[in-house]
Amino acid sequence: MLHILVNEEYKNLFKKIRIETPDSIFLKLVDFTIPTEKLNLQLRKADAIIGQVNLTDAQYKIARKLRIIQTLSAGYDKINLTKAKKHKILIANNNGANSISVAEHSLMLILALYRKLIIHHQSIVNGSWKNLKYQNRELHGKTLGVFGLGHIGMALAQRASALGVNVIYFDIERKFEAEKKLGFKYVFPDDLLKNSDIVSYHVPKTKYTHKIINKNSLNQMRRDAILINTSRGYIHNEEDICEALSKGKIFGAGLDVFEIEPLQKNSPLRKLKNVLLTPHSAPDKESYLRSIRNALTNIIQVSKDKPPLSIAKDYNETTKRFLNEFPNLKFFP
Repeated sequence: MLHILVNEEYKNLFKKIRIETPDSIFLKLVDFTIPTEKLNLQLRKADAIIGQVNLTDAQYKIARKLRIIQTLSAGYDKINLTKAKKHKILIANNNGANSISVAEHSLMLILALYRKLIIHHQSIVNGSWKNLKYQNRELHGKTLGVFGLGHIGMALAQRASALGVNVIYFDIERKFEAEKKLGFKYVFPDDLLKNSDIVSYHVPKTKYTHKIINKNSLNQMRRDAILINTSRGYIHNEEDICEALSKGKIFGAGLDVFEIEPLQKNSPLRKLKNVLLTPHSAPDKESYLRSIRNALTNIIQVSKDKPPLSIAKDYNETTKRFLNEFPNLKFFP
């Protein structure tokens, strides 16, 4: 019988995980933030861990049966990949389980901004019947710049392309097949920012992506352009975004993530009319179910000495190699 420890970060999903788990697997909900002898006892039995758990060297030595740490999220930045590799532990993420959901959410923000959805809804609710249809914008024929063509960026690009949108993209790992089959065009960040009607970010948390959405990058964008960030608040500077929106340097923004969550009550973003804000709500119930199933599949695969569906990449090292190849390229830090 496989023993899987589930970190308390997934406490609300534990019942769903249990429902999807075969009877041959034993599940235990564990709080990894409090090191105790009881936790050590559980670690000795563990074949796998579900959660963004960063074990100490001592804990890795205790967990002699452990083979894989699996997250239900796309991110795994809380886990020290170097340390896990040293102890020969695989790290796997959700293999794009939330890509459809986040792509749809990004597309919703774009359309809502273009069609002034909130303003039109409120004009009905408050009885003003304020119709700004002559200010509505059409998505067809616009250029979408996708900064990061991973699972989510690809899902958004495909859906936007089906609506008649031209897609350009930047990624540290070039996607030649997508260029050939889907007609996507590869560009460097400065060209992407200058030539896009919509710029949507989908990048991992690394030392290179901290606040790459800032005054410098926003100044590169067109005044009629839209900024979308459904990635992570870590990658943007909210003060600079507020300034760009309030001074009309960009047309609008759709943000699902923030530097501090929940968004602070005194944030000036709350007062702007050309921004749409959602509370980190891009994932949906279907995506969590896929995440759980992918996680269990990975764990079972590894128990049978087969590779998991997705292995966590060290994007700091990948980015470093890319920048060594293109030393003059700027992410606009």
